[in-house]
Amino acid sequence: MSKKKLVVIGGDAAGMSGASQVKRLRPAWDVVVFEKTGYISYAACGMPYYIEGLIPDKERLIELTPETAVKKRNIDLRLKHEVVKIDPQDKKITVKNEEGEHEESFDLLLIATGSRPQTSGINCQKSDKAFVLKNLDDMEKIDAFIRKNSPGRCAVIGGGYIGIEMAEAFKSRGIETHLIHRRTDLARTFEVEVSDLIKKELSQNGVVLNLKTAIKEIKEEGENIIVSTDRGDLEYDFVFLGLGAVPATKLAVESGIELGVKESIKVDEYLQTNYPYIYAAGDCVQAVHMVSRKPVYTPLALKANKEGMLAGMNIAGIRTPFRGVLGTAITKCFNLGVARTGLTYEEATRHNFNAVKITINSWSRARYYPGSENIFSLVIAEKNTGIVLGAQLAGPIDAIKRIDVYATAIHNKMTLDDIFNLDLAYAPPFAPVYDPVLLAARVGRKSV
Repeated sequence: MSKKKLVVIGGDAAGMSGASQVKRLRPAWDVVVFEKTGYISYAACGMPYYIEGLIPDKERLIELTPETAVKKRNIDLRLKHEVVKIDPQDKKITVKNEEGEHEESFDLLLIATGSRPQTSGINCQKSDKAFVLKNLDDMEKIDAFIRKNSPGRCAVIGGGYIGIEMAEAFKSRGIETHLIHRRTDLARTFEVEVSDLIKKELSQNGVVLNLKTAIKEIKEEGENIIVSTDRGDLEYDFVFLGLGAVPATKLAVESGIELGVKESIKVDEYLQTNYPYIYAAGDCVQAVHMVSRKPVYTPLALKANKEGMLAGMNIAGIRTPFRGVLGTAITKCFNLGVARTGLTYEEATRHNFNAVKITINSWSRARYYPGSENIFSLVIAEKNTGIVLGAQLAGPIDAIKRIDVYATAIHNKMTLDDIFNLDLAYAPPFAPVYDPVLLAARVGRKSV
């Protein structure tokens, strides 16, 4: 292939994966990465644990330094350069930095602008005491505020992954922590049964739950910040908005690049947009759910890294499709591990599957072995066929990586019979004779 110039917008997971892949495959090409912050390739999923105090310095969260990207990978990296416009027809972008604006041409473009914290729907006045967590700068602001002010009381708004993780982080730092959520149950990604277990764990560890509480306004008053709700005003030293993420697609919207679900960028299986020379990857794009075969917006780390790598391969001329996602995710809430994959029961029903829900409680190890604890398993399967559509687990942190067995099973369209016939490992320190995965399949076969 003739020498080309690739421009990448965004220097985190998807952007640097794509840029690095192109440089490996087409070392003679010019690859320019524009990143509006001062960091690239950092472990965003580790930020709550830094704030909790489990990670002693932020350098441990940096996967790839700018020096390595430039010197070893030969990438033209430009930090603190913000792309403010894309001109698809003329194949150029407009870039802004402290010295002003300039235009940059490209032959090929990779958009990897990621996501941004969800803040719509809540009237939150601008305040130094209201935080989100998108990048390392946000992380440092939160940590510095806690260190400087020694706050006694805070609110976490939102009942999803980031809300749960940050509630634990703040509580672990000795702050009276309230979790405010508009529904009785936590985020819809969790089945009600799993949501109940998470709420119990939060309460047992001292997090105050303000559920079924709608927020009207968040405003600063004197030394405090006030959260006005339909149940009255609540007063805190600071608040954290953990309402999830939305795609950062302002550039795509303004340039006429086609959008999909939730205003994420619509791409084909090769990560191409409606302009064949413009690709997009990571948290700014939609994907296909491998069970429903419908487009979904699922901003998760593995998806971003995979898509970046595959976009790079496709840009370099090696046609390799991205097959889609199952929404597999895992987190911890104090001593409770939680994991999920595939469809929820509500999603399965909405997509016209004749679904059945199977739930069991079993032991994480042999019943008599020290450290054995209860693990809750929930499996969603299709009635009559027994094909597994989804699964969720809650239990000991070291036990719920079993969700990967379910992810593998769903990926391969396995039935409950197929799972029951798996020859899984057994020894008392690791599992009962009937591993919870096998036991769920054994019980579930009677329901389908």
